[in-house]
Amino acid sequence: MPERPPKSVGRKPRYCRRSCRQRAFEARQRGDQLGVSADELVIARNELDDVNDRLFEVGVAVADAQAQLADGLAASKVLDHLLETIDHIVGINS
Repeated sequence: MPERPPKSVGRKPRYCRRSCRQRAFEARQRGDQLGVSADELVIARNELDDVNDRLFEVGVAVADAQAQLADGLAASKVLDHLLETIDHIVGINS
């Protein structure tokens, strides 16, 4: 009997690992306890404030980049600076 190629039959898995499936189950259970629908998100006030602060900083960085482009700076330099700034804001590669 010929062997099937791995993962070529059936539907794609919904979760990458069993632990991810377990976390999703726990989140649904906690949501039911709190009366929160699947479309709603519960977040701590300080985390929301941090997200809003970072979003504001990204907006300022974009406005600065637009002003630099309007002043005639090279697009590649403006883009490099913008990406570095955003990396710093969101904590990537820090």
